[in-house]
Amino acid sequence: MAGGFAAHVAKPRLTSRPTPFRRVRKDASLLLDADRCLRLRSRYSDCDRCAQACPQRVLRACDSGFRLADGCLSCGRCSAACPTDALQTEGFALNPSRASASQAPLFVDCWKVPPSLSARDATRVPCLGGIALHRLVQWHVMSEGRQIVLLDRGWCGRCSAGSGAIHPAQEALDAARALLAGLGMSTNTLPRLESLPLPPAQMPADIPGPLAARTVSRREFFSGMTRAAARAITPVVVGEHGESGQSCSARLGKIETTAHSQLLAQAAALGERHGRPLPAGLFPALRVSDACRNHRVCAATCPTGALQAYANGDGASAGIAFDAAACIACGDCTRACPEQALAVVPRGDGEVLVAPGEGADGVCGRAASEPDI
Repeated sequence: MAGGFAAHVAKPRLTSRPTPFRRVRKDASLLLDADRCLRLRSRYSDCDRCAQACPQRVLRACDSGFRLADGCLSCGRCSAACPTDALQTEGFALNPSRASASQAPLFVDCWKVPPSLSARDATRVPCLGGIALHRLVQWHVMSEGRQIVLLDRGWCGRCSAGSGAIHPAQEALDAARALLAGLGMSTNTLPRLESLPLPPAQMPADIPGPLAARTVSRREFFSGMTRAAARAITPVVVGEHGESGQSCSARLGKIETTAHSQLLAQAAALGERHGRPLPAGLFPALRVSDACRNHRVCAATCPTGALQAYANGDGASAGIAFDAAACIACGDCTRACPEQALAVVPRGDGEVLVAPGEGADGVCGRAASEPDI
């Protein structure tokens, strides 16, 4: 192999730079930061996770633009699936003071449930399926020991935002429980799903808006009206027919904060608190074949900076460094490589990394002849 590779696991790099989120449609609660969208950034990307997650199949991101057709439910399942947080749906913020207000379970209900039937201090979201894995782990950290309980009202199988026999929150819930248990959390503090059925006849056809979804005071009502008016004049990304017709250029900077980096930040905080290492399964591995010719196209294409060219003492390029903590396994590098010399593969779940922030397997650099980094 002509170029050397180095493996490095660093603490997630977070940024305070405000992101230019804009409303995708004037009548939708879906926000988009086009600079973060993998499909809009690079011709090598084939990401369509948001489209695959949309229960109505009204969302599409392609090389020419981003399209949201009629029928959006504002359920948030697309934004929960977005690996770079390019999509955000309103209604999934957790009030920190409410999260740690008591030691009782923190109940989470969907907006379809009438506010009068939810617990008084329940957190209400548009759809339980819109809660992303990193958000669920973040809520666990914010709740300071309170158990998070997602309430299954028995409506999801009938709801247009549901997913049949499998509860829409089940995948993220299972992943969160496995991760938190591995980081030393006791079973009685792990988030769980609790069945608390309501009569099917009480289920509204559509997910209500934020003002109708909760009981508000007079002050909150007028504040909400102000926000609604602001949304009506917020610039939209898409054009008349829902498509931007313009993709982002290759000169965009690297995406420093992703859903994965936020998950790692929360997991690292819990790991340090309980003296547990981060599971190796959180970090992808990069497999490099002898066909590599060190063109550095992979580093130029990588949207997060997980691959970066490094130089020797003379200032000449010596190879590519791999930061597993920044890698979101998008596959852009594998598709861009002229020799198809790269493959992103999962690490074995049985492996355990060293303390958070240190090198993978305790090694910052590996010999170029080693096929896996």
